[in-house]
Amino acid sequence: MAGGGTFREFPWEAVLRVRDDDPLGSEFVARLERTTGDRSVGVTDLVSLRPAFYRMLGPPVAMPPARQARIDQGRALHRLLGARLAREGALEARVRRGGLVGRIDLLTDVPVEVKTAGQTVEPSTLPAERPEHVEQLGMYCALLDRPVGRLLTLVGEAGKVRDVQAVDLAFGSPEKIYLEMARRADLLRAAWKAESVDGLPRCPWFGRGCEFAEAGVCSCTGTEPTSVPIPGEVVRIDSREDIRRRVLSELSEPFSFDVSGPVWRFREILYPRRAYFERVSPVPEGPSGRGITLEKDLYARLTESLESGPAGEVAVLPSRATEPMEEVVGFRGTPLLVRTSRAWQPYRAEELVPRAPQYALELGLRCALTGATSGYLVLGYERAETDRDRLQLLTLEFDTVTPFSRLLRERTRALSDALRDAAPASLARCPDWMVADCPYRSECGCGGSPARVTR
Repeated sequence: MAGGGTFREFPWEAVLRVRDDDPLGSEFVARLERTTGDRSVGVTDLVSLRPAFYRMLGPPVAMPPARQARIDQGRALHRLLGARLAREGALEARVRRGGLVGRIDLLTDVPVEVKTAGQTVEPSTLPAERPEHVEQLGMYCALLDRPVGRLLTLVGEAGKVRDVQAVDLAFGSPEKIYLEMARRADLLRAAWKAESVDGLPRCPWFGRGCEFAEAGVCSCTGTEPTSVPIPGEVVRIDSREDIRRRVLSELSEPFSFDVSGPVWRFREILYPRRAYFERVSPVPEGPSGRGITLEKDLYARLTESLESGPAGEVAVLPSRATEPMEEVVGFRGTPLLVRTSRAWQPYRAEELVPRAPQYALELGLRCALTGATSGYLVLGYERAETDRDRLQLLTLEFDTVTPFSRLLRERTRALSDALRDAAPASLARCPDWMVADCPYRSECGCGGSPARVTR
């Protein structure tokens, strides 16, 4: 069995059909050829440039426990929002413009930014009390060239949303906001290139808790200049009681998301033994970005090409279960998996499962979690010489996703049991191609299978 039993514990191959999707593949190739090669900058980076600098170039730092707890609660509430408000619009909708990229929490008739807080504030004070929330929303409006956005604040405690605030904010000049975004992006790219934080403005939440400042990585003093304030572009603030009542009704039922559960990502289902050792004996990380290039790698170019269409074309699909916590991204409503390969030749449709079963299995798991019966696999070939040979799109169709649902449940349970009992030997071994670079190879017991799969 390929990979020492890693991928074929259940008869999932019999329910799968693979075919080349030539028309859509040609569309993606045309988009790939138009990519700029510049490193994109995200909206969250533009709100706070110094943390964005250190996330790229600084050493990893621990998140303060209280802030991590708030982040975990926020993720849980966002997952809840996705499950219960999916029919309202596109979730985590991607939007790109001029090398700037945003992920809009909910794209309806207006862009909606969802925040969590311990309490609400008077709507008229939002630009002063929560400027970073207003900035982020203003940037999404600028990317979409729309004058109005909605700020949705969820107040949650003890597994329940107890209050919601819905406010529409109108911005006087989305184009002026966009120009400020571009200016900040240029500052950040220059700082990355120079590997120096000097000249970047201080964060809007200086003095209110920053993991880089608390770890002594950032040397902000509070005397640094600030960015041009986007909240100054707000020209009207309207409370939306109708939206508040509807959202509160949808979210009023108690919820439970165990963010400490055994499965965070799909790769932990594919490679549960590696996941076990990463949990019990994490390898210390070095600086995250030393030696990086600001030029895009192939994966980043593929991502740009996919996200260069209309806003919301690439968006998160609502999940049917709480694990894995990793999001399922879709293209035009169909689950999407993007991977790069070192293979010398593109896979023929009939060769995909024998040569690279991990791709089909991961996409099947994503389909099972969303209830879809087909998905798109976008493969980028790093050794190809031209963009036309560099990208391949395959459509995978499933007669049923039951085998993948079963594997998801059983491997989740097996990983949980192994962590509880400190017994990794019962977990499926990793494929041979992972062993050479694995920091746990001396203790994990993987490797040695005569059959191999291709990365």
